[in-house]
Amino acid sequence: MSGHVECFFDYSSPFAYLGTTQIERVTHEEGATFAWRPFLLGALFRSIGTPDVPIATFSEAKRRAQLLDLHRWSRVHGVGFRFPSRFPLRSVDALRLTYVVPEAERSAFIARVMRAAWVDDEGLEREVLARCLKDVGLDEALLARVDEPETKAALRATTEEAERRGAPGAPTFFVTVDGRESAVWGQDRLEFVRLALRGQLDP
Repeated sequence: MSGHVECFFDYSSPFAYLGTTQIERVTHEEGATFAWRPFLLGALFRSIGTPDVPIATFSEAKRRAQLLDLHRWSRVHGVGFRFPSRFPLRSVDALRLTYVVPEAERSAFIARVMRAAWVDDEGLEREVLARCLKDVGLDEALLARVDEPETKAALRATTEEAERRGAPGAPTFFVTVDGRESAVWGQDRLEFVRLALRGQLDP
């Protein structure tokens, strides 16, 4: 059974980082098509009444457990992970730039930016993004298009769409099979994505 998966993500989320390292593999294993959907998580949170930095509202015990889980999941997935020394991360430039990057190069660019933020602790400043472009063989001049009205509009539209479709956070995966859509929230629920693609998950 074929289907289509959309990954709504923001570079500012460690859960989105972990999810983006695995979702294409799961999708391809199930023979489905795939699309990246960068959106501004903070704007969604403000619209739906969630604190901008939910982890800051946790008790100390819950924060420790959450951080431990992130490290454990990174081992499960076989990827690096380091919580950034500067948090929260300002991701708006990186998100806009993703819309400027050609679709054929988008996966490589997303992986490189995520590594900068969540493995190498480089942050998401524009000079870091310029290096990320160069590292994946893209022209650093693309960065100049971040401030163009159409680039801003693309990110705004996807953020509004995420809210309209009921995304509670990042990553949110929307799985469509035979016209039926299922939403799956969280990198730890990738098996739900697989089941949805097989028509075995209630929408």
